[in-house]
Amino acid sequence: MSIAEIILISSLLPTISGSGAMPVNTPSTENLFILARELYGRKLVENLEYSYLSVHEQGGYSEFEQGLAEAYGDLLAPYLREYDRPKIRLGLETVGLGRLEGSAGKSFLKLFPKLVVDLRGDLRASVTYRIDREVSENSDYDGKNWRGWAGFVEDASVEFSPDKMSFRFGLERVAWGMGRYGNLLFSKQAMPMTSLGFSYGSDRIRFESVCGFLSPLKEELDGRISDPDYFTSQQRYLAAHSLTVRPFEALSVSIREAVIYGGPGRRFEPAYAFPLIWYHGYQLNSRIDDNTLVSAAMDYRYGGRLWVYGELLIDDLQIESAGPGDNEPDQIGFLLGGEFYGLFLDGTRIALEYARINNWVFNQPRPHNRYINRNIPIGFPDGPDNDILNWELSWWPAEFARLAYSGMYQRVGEGDIDADWTAPWLDSPGYSESFPTGTVQRAILNGLSLLVLNKNKVWGKMKIQLTDIENVGNISSRNKTDREFSLELGYNLPPFGWGF
Repeated sequence: MSIAEIILISSLLPTISGSGAMPVNTPSTENLFILARELYGRKLVENLEYSYLSVHEQGGYSEFEQGLAEAYGDLLAPYLREYDRPKIRLGLETVGLGRLEGSAGKSFLKLFPKLVVDLRGDLRASVTYRIDREVSENSDYDGKNWRGWAGFVEDASVEFSPDKMSFRFGLERVAWGMGRYGNLLFSKQAMPMTSLGFSYGSDRIRFESVCGFLSPLKEELDGRISDPDYFTSQQRYLAAHSLTVRPFEALSVSIREAVIYGGPGRRFEPAYAFPLIWYHGYQLNSRIDDNTLVSAAMDYRYGGRLWVYGELLIDDLQIESAGPGDNEPDQIGFLLGGEFYGLFLDGTRIALEYARINNWVFNQPRPHNRYINRNIPIGFPDGPDNDILNWELSWWPAEFARLAYSGMYQRVGEGDIDADWTAPWLDSPGYSESFPTGTVQRAILNGLSLLVLNKNKVWGKMKIQLTDIENVGNISSRNKTDREFSLELGYNLPPFGWGF
């Protein structure tokens, strides 16, 4: 696919929906996002949100950038709305993963069957399943296992996209932000949720809103296992909205807000479904203690060689000193990152990112208001009471291959998103906490990886990784070293289509 063809397709179809048409956090879309991230930092892609990927002519294509844009166009093409008549399409992505940890070897198979029904040029229904042996070994996964297999709906939605708007209903992951490791308000690692979404996008403004239903807490579901007659009345709901303004091409500024509410007998709140409501003000006036969070983000790109970005999350901020409750530590998080391109030779990139999440963030006195879904955090993937510095040096020797050295230093305290809300500040005047709290787990990771892409059909990734961990599980003097070699191969079967 040539640059001219990419630009032509993008000008005809400026918005590519990722919620439904483009599932978040599947292997294929992750490879696509790696390319999109590189092109965005070089000012060759206009937007980086999963729900809004497009390519527009920016000028100044070098030979390397042209090859990278062509590779990106090949991966993006299956998600474009090329409509001629009603059509059903079936697809299957298969991924094989082999991993050697020390002297122990493991292998996993992952399957992503997909069905897409194009009813009109602006009306589409799709469903993608994840059938994954690796997920079943995740201790936080709270779904069903069958003989070592885990399976669930990765993405299922009906989407109506007239002009610059999009209306969606279904089961989907939500990802807002530009963090390389994870975002603060909505991370790609969060589990899918049943939701109703709306978005509007133009060259200067992007608005999104979502409202939906969350799963009951793990302890509630465990109660049903021990007592078949047990019924949980703790319904849980979420609503969020985001406004991004691009005053000029190189700068974007975003303001976002989310609320989790529910509890025994609580029903869906229609007011929170209205996308222009100020959630925090509404819950203050209603005198109900829902859990609201707000975030602000911005990014700036300079000359196709430098990209800086950041995000600030406020869960709870003390601005008064009227009583013991005002001794509560500020529950905030922030993320800062920067990427530099072509410093040594064309195709090179240096990335550096730091994120910090204070203790008690995402938690709340009422357990049903914790910022969690299906036992997985909705926001930053590692939850509260930790910080992480990660870096990466990468080089594209060709548009289909990327070599990378990556590293990470992380500190994890004893705080947890599921911790009991003990509120120790109420009994301790002048209360303060260290960061991170308690016995701190420290980890240093270094790794080398090679990613190879063959259009949208075959891809492979090889990785070597060494991790040193001190105070494992926040237990003093409990240390370990992990050595890992992994090989991952993916293949997209040619889709089968039937027009009607």
